[in-house]
Amino acid sequence: MEHRKIQEVETNYLQDITELKQVEATLRQTERTLTTLISNLPGFVYRCANDSHWTMSYISEGCQPITGFAPNDFIDNKRLSFNDIIHPDYQMWVFWQEAITTKHPFEQEYPIITASGETRWVWERGRGIFDDNGELLYLEGFITDITKRKEAEIRLAASEDQYRRLFELSPVAIIVEDLSGTILQVNSSYCQGSGYNKEELVGQNVRMFVPPENLPFVDLHIAALQAGATIEHEVQSLHKGGEIRIKMLRERAIPLYNGEQGILSLATDITDMKLVQESLLRSEKKYRSLVEHLLEGMIIVTLSGEVLLWNPAALKIYGIDPSDIASLHSATAFDFIHPTFVDKVREDMALITKGQDLTNQFQFLRRNGQVGWLEAHSTRIDYEGSSAAILVLMRDITELKQEQALKEFLSWHDALTNVYNRRYFEKVISENAFPAPSIIVADLDGLKLINDTLGHSSGDSLLRVIANILHQCAPGNAVVARIGGDEFVIITPYSSQKNVEELVRTIRGRQDDYNSDHPELPLSLSLGYAVADSEPTSLYDIFKRADNFMYRQKLFHRKSSRSALIQALMGALETKNLETREHVERLGELAARVARHIGYPESKIMELDLFAKFHDIGKVGVADSILNKPGPLTAEERVEMERHSEIGYRIASATPELSPIADLIFKHQEWWNGKGYPLGFKGTDIPIECRIVAIVDAYDAMTSDRPYRKAMSKDLALAELRRCAGTQFDPALVAAFLQII
Repeated sequence: MEHRKIQEVETNYLQDITELKQVEATLRQTERTLTTLISNLPGFVYRCANDSHWTMSYISEGCQPITGFAPNDFIDNKRLSFNDIIHPDYQMWVFWQEAITTKHPFEQEYPIITASGETRWVWERGRGIFDDNGELLYLEGFITDITKRKEAEIRLAASEDQYRRLFELSPVAIIVEDLSGTILQVNSSYCQGSGYNKEELVGQNVRMFVPPENLPFVDLHIAALQAGATIEHEVQSLHKGGEIRIKMLRERAIPLYNGEQGILSLATDITDMKLVQESLLRSEKKYRSLVEHLLEGMIIVTLSGEVLLWNPAALKIYGIDPSDIASLHSATAFDFIHPTFVDKVREDMALITKGQDLTNQFQFLRRNGQVGWLEAHSTRIDYEGSSAAILVLMRDITELKQEQALKEFLSWHDALTNVYNRRYFEKVISENAFPAPSIIVADLDGLKLINDTLGHSSGDSLLRVIANILHQCAPGNAVVARIGGDEFVIITPYSSQKNVEELVRTIRGRQDDYNSDHPELPLSLSLGYAVADSEPTSLYDIFKRADNFMYRQKLFHRKSSRSALIQALMGALETKNLETREHVERLGELAARVARHIGYPESKIMELDLFAKFHDIGKVGVADSILNKPGPLTAEERVEMERHSEIGYRIASATPELSPIADLIFKHQEWWNGKGYPLGFKGTDIPIECRIVAIVDAYDAMTSDRPYRKAMSKDLALAELRRCAGTQFDPALVAAFLQII
């Protein structure tokens, strides 16, 4: 019995030891878990007394990366107390005691001085630990490093302030209004330009500046802005004193800080032609919105060329995608300036940093390498602590420069041929600065005839051909100019008789080459030249001698050049498949047979034959699509077709060989009943030659194949002539034709 009791006691003892071991193991595991958790926190935990030193009884290892001190340095204030590292301006004993007394957690941000002397910001959250009787035992809490967040907040506040100051100090007058025109915000420049102070403007309506007669336009402009338009326009603006000022407004809709839509208006007083353009930066909220919606390009740069800020308009000017800005971190403003202007821009920037505002123009490079022109207005500003920053407002004036260059070019050059014009020629003549010169005068023969028959486009084409030939043949130091409608000159310095004669032969050779390649419309030139005598003489005297020589040449071969042109026109008529050589020969023969049958004077038969062959010469000036159209002509096409009589008349009048038949060509489309054109003559008022050729031309046309129809039989053609006798044709001549055919 006693032995059993001893065994029971031993068993109970062993069970107690086992349970104790299990508890110890659990406690060790819990301790390891807590140690791991604390060591991985982004900060450190502590336990301290509620005294003025915050005497630590426990502090985790995480304090060393933040404070620079080891945990043991703080335990029982061995090396220093935690209170010693709290920045003296942030000792908040009273605040913490209030939280402890009310048994609330306390939370605070404050700076500390680390072991290296660095100031860092920390965030602390803790609370008092009390016993069952409500007595405070100690404080426990957690502290973490918030230095990066705090520095970002400080920078953000500085940036806000910077944008606000830029807005307030900008020399550009700026006003922000809602969609009803109520003024929400103005800057000092706007107040100065209007004569009002801010208190007088904010809350008022912009219509207070608008003369009564212009009020209807305000609602139209606001509606357009609300629809997304950007408006730039001149307006009359009432000053506080009643004076009317002329201002240029640049306006567009923008998002306001409250999420609604408003209007940004930039006003430049142009009454005195002072275009004050200044940049605005806007904050990450409302002020940055102002900058983003500026119409002008804007950048902020340092003296070294580092670009601190781009606005969207500047990125567009330089051809930079906003997503590529990060890749430009190593680029400077000088990389976007044409090399020939870099030194000048550097000099200007040095002056600007000394307080001088500048407006200049220079060439710039777009991201894709294209060259353009900028106009930049620059001023020194304070930007994020840098007093040497430069604010640049810019606009792309590439098109303006191109227009100016074109105007300059056209002031001295002929717009059609691109060689020099008469104005430049007269300048050269008046300056008389060409040593030992020679002058060649070239004149295009038959230009008026070409213009009258084939149209001015054909004449212009030949003028360009001549200019090209003269330009390619002339020496590099020569002046080639068009001094009249059909007249050109070449002025060459240091020239001799031999040189100028060789140049004339070269020009003639190029003329022959062109005519070989373009026989349908040959180029005919009259050339005259003169060389300076050994005696001093003026360029004008040399020009007159060359001009007189040219006119003698023109008179010498005028007839042959016109005959060649007429033959070319006839050739052109053949190429239109209208008047084949066989057709015109048959017309001449038939017309002569009818004329002899009715007793027409033999002495006029040759002139009748010429008329029969050339009566349709004017059709060279009518479009092929009209001449060869298989169906009926439209009203517009008929008017164009009927012009061929007038064109033929002009051709014949300008040519000695054809001038005797010019009047017949003009009237050859008249009808016997007066329904023809161009004059509506009828009966015997129509020349008999025209009446004869009308019949034989109609007969031969009907009995010949055409591109758009097959030939009629002889019987059908004669029946058609009988049907039209008395309307289109002279009935007596139709009867005579029927007798001889």
